[in-house]
Formats: sequence, C-alpha cells, structure tokens
Amino acid sequence: MDTKNLFILIIGLLNIFLGLVVYLKHHKQPVSFWFFVMCLFGGGWGVVKAFQLSVMDIFWQDHVFVILVYIFGILAAFAYVMLCYHFPYKDKIYSKPLTFFIYFVPLVLIVLGLLGIIKIHENSIIDNILYREIRFTDFLVFGIYFFVYVFLGAGLLYKKYLSADGVHRIQIKYLLIGTLGTFLTTGYVSIFLLLLNNFKYDWLGAIFLFINFSITGYLIFIRPLNISIK
Repeated sequence: MDTKNLFILIIGLLNIFLGLVVYLKHHKQPVSFWFFVMCLFGGGWGVVKAFQLSVMDIFWQDHVFVILVYIFGILAAFAYVMLCYHFPYKDKIYSKPLTFFIYFVPLVLIVLGLLGIIKIHENSIIDNILYREIRFTDFLVFGIYFFVYVFLGAGLLYKKYLSADGVHRIQIKYLLIGTLGTFLTTGYVSIFLLLLNNFKYDWLGAIFLFINFSITGYLIFIRPLNISIK
C-alpha cells in the first residue's frame, strides 16, 4: 500500500474511531448512535477505498470491494438523514409511509447490489494497474439516491437552523458545514466525475472525510462546549 492509500486508510479509521468515541460518550442518545453509524460506514467506505486502490486481485475487486463501496455509500447517506432528523432534537414525527420509504429505498438498493442486479462498475487489471468502467445506468441510480438523501438531510438541518437559537443554532451550523461539505465534495469526485468515467480524482473522496472528522466531530462532540444533544 503506497503512501496515498495509507493516508486514505488512516483517515477512514479515524472517522470510525471518532464515531465510536462519540457513541460511548453519549450512548443513551439517538443522535450519538446515528453519528456513529454515519462515521462507521463513511469511514468504512474510505477503508475499503484504500484497499480497492491497493489490492490488484480481480476476485477481490469484483466480489468484495465494488460491493462494499456501493453498500457503505448507501448506508452512510441513510445514516446522515437519520442523524439530521434527530439532531439536536426531533423537529416533528414523520408519517409512517414516509418513514417506511426512507428505510425501504436503501434496503432495496442493497439487496439489488448483493444479487448482482446493480453493479456500479466493471473491473479489469492489466500490468498490475486497475481499470474501472462505469455501468452508467446502475451508477446513476446510486448517484441519484446518494444526492437525494444528502440534500434531504441537509434540508432537515437547515429548517432547524432557521428556527433554532443559542447553542443549538451553533451546533446545527457546524454539523451542516461539516457533513454537507464532506458529502458534496466526496460526491463530486467519487460520484459525479465517475459518471463521466473520470477516476483521476476518486481517491480524493476518501481524503475529504477529514472534513467530517475535523469540523463535525471536534466542534460538536469533542470540544468542551455547553451543548445538549438528545
């Protein structure tokens, strides 16, 4: 594993560790659980990406890495919506049909991925170099889901930001900047550019996880502020 991919691996592991620390510190609060899940799968996506770019074995590429990158990306976006729904308090209780829909869509996409009906790209290894070819329709479905859920979560936060005051308003601002900055920059280089079969900057997507670690984790959950999360 070269230095670049080792750096990606470390950042991914740091995000998982951050989520675990926050969960252990506030384990009775739903916000902490969903923050942990977001860090687990977001950081896990970075860890898998590091191995995907390092292990030149077609079996691992086709049957492990491509599936895990897809599933972890789905679950990270889903966890983000749930985090925004709970942070720092529930704005309202959604109807059962809408709640079912929010859970149902990622579940269906994951099942389709595991069954091989959706596969985001094809792999080949030539002269120990990995080449990937996007399956446009499949990857477009994943990309639409990803950005819809990211903007859904951000919309929930922004609505709360407009009505909040004091410490809660500061918390929401930090979370919105940190998480939306992470998801949009990662989404641009690792989803939008990949739709154009441009893999040149894909590795940067995992690097941008550091935004979440440095802003969201520190300013909201680690820094000793008089905060209240429920």
